[in-house]
Amino acid sequence: MTSSRFALLGRVGAVCALILCNGRGLVGAASPRAAGGERRAVLFYTAEVHGAVEPCGCTSDPLGDISRLAALVEDTRKSTGDLGGVALLDAGGLLYPEGGLSPRERPSADLRAEFLAAQFERIGLLGSALGETDLVGGTGLLRPARLASNLPPAGVGQAVRPPRVDKVGGIAIGVLGIGDPAVADAVHAKGEEMLAAARRDVDRLRQGGAEVVILLAAVEKAPARRLARDSGADIVVVGKRVGAGMPRLERVGRAFIVAPSDEMQRVGRLDIVLRGSPLSVGAPLQLQDAGGADVALLRRQEINRALERLELDLSRWTRPSAKSDAAQAADTDDGFIAAKRREKTELEAEKKRLDAPWVPPATGSYLTNTLVPLRRTLRRDAKMVAAMKKLDQRIAAVNLKHASPPPPPEAGRPFYVGMDRCTSCHAAATRFWKGTVHAHAWKTLVQGGKQADYKCVGCHVTGFGQVGGSSLGFTKKLETVQCETCHGPGSAHVAGEGNEEPLAIKRDTPETVCLACHTEQHSDTFKYEPYLRDIVGPGHGPARRQKLGAGATGHELRSRALAQAKLAGAAQLKQAKP
Repeated sequence: MTSSRFALLGRVGAVCALILCNGRGLVGAASPRAAGGERRAVLFYTAEVHGAVEPCGCTSDPLGDISRLAALVEDTRKSTGDLGGVALLDAGGLLYPEGGLSPRERPSADLRAEFLAAQFERIGLLGSALGETDLVGGTGLLRPARLASNLPPAGVGQAVRPPRVDKVGGIAIGVLGIGDPAVADAVHAKGEEMLAAARRDVDRLRQGGAEVVILLAAVEKAPARRLARDSGADIVVVGKRVGAGMPRLERVGRAFIVAPSDEMQRVGRLDIVLRGSPLSVGAPLQLQDAGGADVALLRRQEINRALERLELDLSRWTRPSAKSDAAQAADTDDGFIAAKRREKTELEAEKKRLDAPWVPPATGSYLTNTLVPLRRTLRRDAKMVAAMKKLDQRIAAVNLKHASPPPPPEAGRPFYVGMDRCTSCHAAATRFWKGTVHAHAWKTLVQGGKQADYKCVGCHVTGFGQVGGSSLGFTKKLETVQCETCHGPGSAHVAGEGNEEPLAIKRDTPETVCLACHTEQHSDTFKYEPYLRDIVGPGHGPARRQKLGAGATGHELRSRALAQAKLAGAAQLKQAKP
């Protein structure tokens, strides 16, 4: 990121003071609780959303979608019976994608950033850390103000706000943030050492009445672990390079580290339960990891794998089936085998305990952590869906306004002519093509309202961005995945009436052509030969189809994956029921 992107960053004249707020007005300390009472707060958390309002719908199990997050938070509020007992946190990287933006993509990315900021606040955002990508648009587009105790006001100006204490479910929760140090480097300002800044504001939050202190750290796991160990915070949410997230709480000293998946694929959920008498102001809280149903499921899976290995090894050691096995068994110590049998017995006993319904600890305050996949089986918030459709319309309008035609044909270079020019000579191939999913690629895009979205259009048309091809807003005759997508531009072939030498098109399409669109992110079940079986056949490569022989087809692979996703979604809904 260049410093020019931060030209809009302003300055403030004084260091921000710590604000203690319950969301409605200024307060001096946490409200007292009844002795022996129990209070609960549910905190959902995200990180590295990177401008992803919703996932690509082309995969078998698309995860993400802000409308599902909104519905999840709303449903949790209703199920707990405490509308103020649920909140949302973000550990940075909310607004823009990594890797930079082309000039043509920037207007739509700004619209998505504006939308996400507004909707996260609508859902109930308690605080958000400042990641490097959040400032791609400068402070003019940065909403809401972020938490970044280590970044100097002179460098980031009003882009940050002070940490504060909010009441969630009757619990006084202090939230602070550590900004990505790369932000300070980008604005040529000297940031404060992360740990010193965190310690200072954790202590201020404790003195201000915070019972639980959460640190949103827009850094990778290694520095986040250091912050967890030495800052005094109770929970640290990792906000950089989170990947698939952390399905379990990680204890570091007396604190815990958590991380969600990126792009809202799996949002984190923390359930915090405080019991007993109130702590004195400034005293740290002792929380215990109470596991939970998801953690129990993960452990059962680990135990099953371990038992499979142990059973195989014990069978090999005690009942050798070959001389080499016999020699190995002869060298195996009896005491070692006995120890492995005890290990097997202990694992079986642990598995049996895990099969019992989860119950909370009998005494003490505790928390549980869950990563919630935002699957299609979860309901969508209707108001959010309507807002997303309007966003699509705004994105289409701004993209079409700035759209430019593709590079024009060049003399002596083949260009794209559209499949209507192919059909007159290849009628049988056309009939076969009409029964493939390629023939419906544009229709699915239109149905989703994405035909003017740069994130989608390129893989649903022919010759996108190519010389004499198509571009956003200039797709006529080249809509959907036509012949020339696989065989190359056909103008020379048409002019030669198929008699040109050498042949001006490709008969066999190499896998590299397919991989331009069939990526893991957009086509998770893709395998070259199975997918090829779906698009060659009578009238369109019958010899190639015969050579491929029997075997799985792309349709079968995808159908299996869709069925697995449906089962996973049903299991998730069942587990979520009280």
